[in-house]
Amino acid sequence: MSTHETRSAEPAGDDLDAGGGGLAEGVGGRQRDLFASGGGGGYLDECSSSKVLEGAKIRELFDMGLPAIWIRVAEAIGYDNFLQMWRILDTAAELREIRRSENESMIEVQLRRYSSFQRYQRNRWVEDLARHGLPSAAIQRAVKLRLGEQLDRSHIRKLAKRGRVPR
Repeated sequence: MSTHETRSAEPAGDDLDAGGGGLAEGVGGRQRDLFASGGGGGYLDECSSSKVLEGAKIRELFDMGLPAIWIRVAEAIGYDNFLQMWRILDTAAELREIRRSENESMIEVQLRRYSSFQRYQRNRWVEDLARHGLPSAAIQRAVKLRLGEQLDRSHIRKLAKRGRVPR
């Protein structure tokens, strides 16, 4: 009696090595090609359906006449996040937390410049460096090196004083 039952021209266990790491026994055990070819799974290199759907939703915003800046915001944060933001702003306008246009068809949004956020972050960093005992000259060099900004030592000292007071 042989150790391999032959059901086709080749025995099922021919490719097994001594350690048993070759072809698996059982269903599909006689298949020669263990790995897919290097060409990929055969899917087309196209946008996924979710990207196509997202693009169609963004296109609706364009078609209804939203200004280009809001289209760019929607593309950056995603359609659903944009709608959520829009609803929040509209509710704020209803509650008179922000202004509406005279004919009430527009929401007037005021937003600080991004540079004010960067300045705020820089100042918190300077305060933290001062809290850790760095002298003004060292902080001035660090700000110049890391941020490319020239801060006066008097400004650094003012921030250092402010940073020592618990908030």
